[in-house]
Parts: sequence; structure tokens; C-alpha cells
Amino acid sequence: MHHKHCCKALLFLLLWAAPLVAQPTYELRVGRVIKAFDEYTLRSTYVSSQSTRVYIDNVERGAEDQNLQVSIVAKCSVVSVTTDGQEKEKRLIIRDFRRITPTDTTDVLPTGTKVRCWFSDSGAVFTVDDQPAHDTISSLLSMVVKGEGGARTGALLDPKKPVRVGQTWKMNVSEFRRILGKETSALIKKVAGTCTFERIDTVNSLPVCVVTAKAEAPNFTMYFDGYPSQASLTTTFQLVLPVDNRFPPEQLFSESAQRIVTKRENVRMVLEVRSSRSTTFVR
Repeated sequence: MHHKHCCKALLFLLLWAAPLVAQPTYELRVGRVIKAFDEYTLRSTYVSSQSTRVYIDNVERGAEDQNLQVSIVAKCSVVSVTTDGQEKEKRLIIRDFRRITPTDTTDVLPTGTKVRCWFSDSGAVFTVDDQPAHDTISSLLSMVVKGEGGARTGALLDPKKPVRVGQTWKMNVSEFRRILGKETSALIKKVAGTCTFERIDTVNSLPVCVVTAKAEAPNFTMYFDGYPSQASLTTTFQLVLPVDNRFPPEQLFSESAQRIVTKRENVRMVLEVRSSRSTTFVR
């Protein structure tokens, strides 16, 4: 009888411990290195929306909505990178580049156009068929073409120790404030951010880690013409990264949402701005 109880207890312990054994830890590195001469097909889409509502005595008296989508498909060749593996210069051959509004779709550049890109802390510089890009084209390119890779993403989102699927850790808030810039960061007294190792998945037969992150500044004050406005800011990320830290990302997604409420006596204006960028790298 005693022997039977021991067997049952041992079986229970084995069954209880099995899920723990099946949960390995990962040396997760969100910031990935890009190498010179890397080549990939870039598929990137930028979406923005702006909604403005004006209320007088709490009755809506005016409304305006602006929506924009920019999408690009291009063959990319990396020419050079920084010491931490961020793209410094790359060349694009356009396959499809469009600007889309609720009323119109425009081809920004024709198929086969050659674009060169240089990236630095001060911004991006573009040429089109070896000529300086027009300001409008440069602005649209900046929405969908970035200097990928490097240590900055890791400085913001990397966990400090190995993590399991389902675990969470704190975002580097100091790095997030640096990304926001001195002026915006100075307005925000409180900001918090959390990262989550969501799951292991497969993309094109490649095992990948899916990591999400969210930063929130729920309430801060901005000033317009001397009048205070209550504002909030939420930023989210999703990264799809090969399990092997030596390889660059497969997919990236980021989204930012801001809400600003301004009151002057019986007049209230509500401004909501949202933008997102989704990118896939096909190698």
C-alpha cells in the first residue's frame, strides 16, 4: 500500500514538473545587426489618420478627418552599416511606390527607379536616379524607408536576462524618452513601458520569436498659444525575430496614438492622431 502511494506521488510530481521542463529560456536580443552587402525585398506600409472635433457647449459643431497611406515594394541592397550594425547607406530599386488617400491613388515613382538612401542621427537623405529627391518624395520615402538594425532597438526593448515565452519585462524608459526628444519628454512626467515575449512561431520555415511592447504616457499637459491642453500618448511595437540572434528581423510593426483636448471657456477641441508602420523583409 505504501508502495502504491509513493508511485502516485512520483507520477504527480513528474506530470507537474513536465510543463516547467518544456519551457526553455532564450537569450533574446531584439536589436539585431545588419551586414553590408545584405539584400532583401522591402515591403513597407505607413498609415496615418487625424481626427479633429470641435464642441461648443458640449455640442459638436465641426469635424475634420485626414487619412493617408503610403506603401512601397523595393529591392534593397545594403552598401554600408554603422559600427553597431545599423544601415548607413542602401540602394533601392522601386517595384511599387504609392500614395493613397480616400479620394485618390498616386504612383509616386515608376517601377525600376533607382533610389539611394543615407541615414544619420539628423535624418535621411535620398537621391532618385542620381538626382536629389524632391522634398515631397523625400518626405514620403522617410515614412516607409528607415535605417534598419543596430543597437538602439535593443537598448529600448532587450530583456536583461534570458526569458521564457509569456514572460514580461520593463521597457527602458530612459531610451524611450530619448527617442521622443527633449521637448516632448520634458512635458511628460510619468511614462511606463512593458515588453512581452508572446510566442514562438514560424515564418517561411524559419523559427521566430514574436515580441510585443507598449509604452504609455496617460496624462500630461501641452500648451497651444498659452492655453493648456490635456494629452495622452500610447506607442506599441511588434517584432518578429529569428530565434537565432545572428539573423535580422523578419517583420516589424509600430504604432503611435496621441489624443489632445484643448478647452477655452465653452469651446472644446479634441484632436486624435494615429500613425503606424508595418514592414516585412523578404530574404
